[in-house]
Amino acid sequence: MSSEPHHQASLPRSRRRFTVVLLGAISGAIGGILGIPLGGFFGLPALRSREFAWAEAGPVDGFKVGEIRFVALMPLRRPVWPEEAPRMGAFVSRKADGTFEVFHNHCTHVGCPVNWNPAAQRFFSPCHGGVFDRSGRVLAGPPPRPLDRHEMKVEKGVLYAGEIYSVNERLERVGRYHS
Repeated sequence: MSSEPHHQASLPRSRRRFTVVLLGAISGAIGGILGIPLGGFFGLPALRSREFAWAEAGPVDGFKVGEIRFVALMPLRRPVWPEEAPRMGAFVSRKADGTFEVFHNHCTHVGCPVNWNPAAQRFFSPCHGGVFDRSGRVLAGPPPRPLDRHEMKVEKGVLYAGEIYSVNERLERVGRYHS
């Protein structure tokens, strides 16, 4: 008889242990089933390299010599649903020699959009008082370097903007843009 109460006392404990282990296994399986796809959904885009496809800035004849004008860039390669085509813009300057400069429209300090003021012949950043001249050089404020540029090309009378790159104080290309 002494072995019988011991047997009854250990029986509920083993059932309890079995239930805890079973619920833990079920929770782990559910977590794995949901966690792997969610981890891929949130993690993989960060690992994907961002490439900037060429975007149409407009017909060459639409840009007057000496004028700096904001244009909406129209990507040539549109993303497939459900992604939406990124909305980007740039400032285009046509020089006297017929060449173009295509400026990225964000300040190099914290990325605020810059505005071109034709009367002052300056780019102004509204966030921290950054001021750039018509070549994109820093005149005032905290921006660490001149305005970034877009690669550009002209094909069949149309100006295209490409990848964004950084320039140094001498306006020489120094590297890729980091968003």
